[in-house]
Amino acid sequence: MTTILTPAQALARYKEDLSVRLADNRMGVLPGVIGTVYFERGSQPEVRQGILDCFDRFDELFGEHLKGGKDTDLGKFTKRAPAGVEKIRRAIVDTPSYLEVSVIRSSSTDQDTAAEYSIQTLTGIAADEDYVSPKGWKAYRGQESGLSYLKFNVPMDLIAIDDGIAQYENFLRYVCGKLVVQGGYGGLSPVLAYSYHRYMPQEWALAERFSGLEIDSTAHLQSKEYDPVSYEGESVDHMTAFYPGLHPGAKVGRWGFIKGVNWYTILGELFVDRLGGEAAIREALNRPDIHIERIGSCLLIRAGDFPRLGAPEEGL
Repeated sequence: MTTILTPAQALARYKEDLSVRLADNRMGVLPGVIGTVYFERGSQPEVRQGILDCFDRFDELFGEHLKGGKDTDLGKFTKRAPAGVEKIRRAIVDTPSYLEVSVIRSSSTDQDTAAEYSIQTLTGIAADEDYVSPKGWKAYRGQESGLSYLKFNVPMDLIAIDDGIAQYENFLRYVCGKLVVQGGYGGLSPVLAYSYHRYMPQEWALAERFSGLEIDSTAHLQSKEYDPVSYEGESVDHMTAFYPGLHPGAKVGRWGFIKGVNWYTILGELFVDRLGGEAAIREALNRPDIHIERIGSCLLIRAGDFPRLGAPEEGL
């Protein structure tokens, strides 16, 4: 008989194995549940308002835990009083479209401690003027630099109870309803401190041992994979024209792929169309253990009622 561990059972057996405790008793890595989405037009005021709505909703749900954060990409990760929280909120909607928004709200108050609760975003930018490359291709005023991303995490303990799973799922739905999502995913994941580089060896070891974990410390680097581009010319290094998306008759510079599948796999219209449309996906995945839901511009596909750790005794 196949062993299936619920989140509560997985935590009871493996919580310490899934954690990295520092010498001063702070945590460098924690077992968590993440939701990561890549979305369009992150430079635009109406989309940035949607991002703020997501941050505010997360605060409504988990604000009692949110003690720290940062309000610019190179800003200091610190404890945040109400004025500091408001600075994060204003950065989301007041930053000009030609500058990125890079903010975090977190239960951690420093960059070296893993956060049980966190929400963060990094947006694309829009060109503030026409640009002509020395090689001849053009980027036009207002053209978006690429996809943006939003990621949140909650502790694995939360989804060990039914109400916690509902909280996670309802917030993921809310995010997908507020943003034009191209793709994303959700599931169990090792949550690393903001200064994640030092913990990547431990993350690698956990990934080898537990097949259900989503490895996502570099989610901010993944957006290009979801975002196709095309060009004209001899090669990417010798373009005469550049296009966001796949322009008819142009060469493909980046095809666009999803990262993989997990408990939640989120597909925007680009990937839904490639798979033959929503009806074809629903027919192919017509099983009692797979739930498919349309939210805004994307399909949320859930494999099972809860995420699985993929512990050794569970198998792949």
